[in-house]
Amino acid sequence: MSGVHTKLLRFSGLTDAAYALEKHLDTWIESSAPDQLISLIDPNAISLLRDAFVRAGGCEGTVWLIDLKTDELVASYNSGEDAAGLIGFRQPVGQGIISMVYSQQQPYCENNIQASDGHDDTLDRKISKHTTAMIAVPFYFGFGLRGVISCVQLEEAARSKEGFSSGDVETMTRVANLIERLINESLFSSALGFSDGV
Repeated sequence: MSGVHTKLLRFSGLTDAAYALEKHLDTWIESSAPDQLISLIDPNAISLLRDAFVRAGGCEGTVWLIDLKTDELVASYNSGEDAAGLIGFRQPVGQGIISMVYSQQQPYCENNIQASDGHDDTLDRKISKHTTAMIAVPFYFGFGLRGVISCVQLEEAARSKEGFSSGDVETMTRVANLIERLINESLFSSALGFSDGV
């Protein structure tokens, strides 16, 4: 039913404008640094993220945004107690599981992460903790892949359960999709001037 409603709202006279809007947003996003783009996730979306991390059974979660200038994923938001030390950490694309999720654009779940050949423990060593389980899902907004959202369990932190399930992966995928919609609505409103003077 919602698909039919969407078609009724479509205005064919805006086709060229829609293409121009997509190009404009893509250019703006690609020229913006991750520390600027993270502000697109407003406090309500952050609250959704934090709830999803807890619901999945994670100790904390991170939003990784791509820096196209350096080809690195940057830890741009973290919900854990070590957030101050984590924000700004850079993971080269092509190294580690987060990068694999970004490159393959497929969700990933591992409940024995330390035994995984693809696990890069550089971040673990930086915060002197040990990741035991991880979910990572691709993160899209503004018509493209923009990063990864990860949720972890740490050996040193309290958690509600051991490991993650396929349902937990679905939880993280759903919240990533919902935040994509929220960001897109904000981007469209801003680009079209709907939010001016409000």
